[in-house]
Amino acid sequence: MLEREHDQAARFLDLAIQHVLPGERSCTRVLDFGCGSGELVKTLAAFGYAASGCDVKKFWEESGTNAERMRVIRDQPYRLPFSDQVFDVVVSTSVLEHAQNKEEIFPEIHRVLVPGGVAMHLYPSKWYVPTEPHIYVPLVNMFWPKCPRWWLSLWAIVGVRNEYQGSMSWRQARTVNLKYCEEGLSYWSHRQYRRLSMAIFGNYCDATAYFMQHGYGGLVSLCQAVRVPNWLAGRISSVFRMSFLINRKAPE
Repeated sequence: MLEREHDQAARFLDLAIQHVLPGERSCTRVLDFGCGSGELVKTLAAFGYAASGCDVKKFWEESGTNAERMRVIRDQPYRLPFSDQVFDVVVSTSVLEHAQNKEEIFPEIHRVLVPGGVAMHLYPSKWYVPTEPHIYVPLVNMFWPKCPRWWLSLWAIVGVRNEYQGSMSWRQARTVNLKYCEEGLSYWSHRQYRRLSMAIFGNYCDATAYFMQHGYGGLVSLCQAVRVPNWLAGRISSVFRMSFLINRKAPE
């Protein structure tokens, strides 16, 4: 049976956390920002971490995940539902490409981190190929924030659908995808992430080479099989597939 993606993500994040903040897992407080169903929180907790999660809705109720570790993010004003300086690590997996309020998110993550704590974000890059990984339409992430209506129509007509659109007409699929592009996506360039990271944390680390050495996925397996140097594999992935961003809060 193939390992589930959240298990792969948890295993990789465990390695990354231990690499950056070695120590007893039970003493390491981890927040999964954008936790969704809470599966990653559950797996990290099974590894021994003091793991919690938060999201904009109670997605975990639909999955039956234990809700004791989960909290809902407040919207107006935007605020993570935790006190200052609570967590040693904040992680997110495939969240930032949806977040249209990154200028609010990064300061809040900085606030809940202890001095010397780290934030780790794994997300698809703006130039991700061959297709946008949620609606499967080519180049949508590259076009964002202005994806042409005719482009979405073309791919809907030829039959491109994600898992939730199988019964839709091409017009319905086009309308749903257009709304998703406008409200559910936010693809930033590395320059934008660097600018925000420097403004909030004072540092920016593209650690995608580490992900390509210890991570998961088809490109990771391919690069490892043909022995692509980690620095080059990291560069390829950070441009055309997944990026791994690390920020550290300054010690007191």
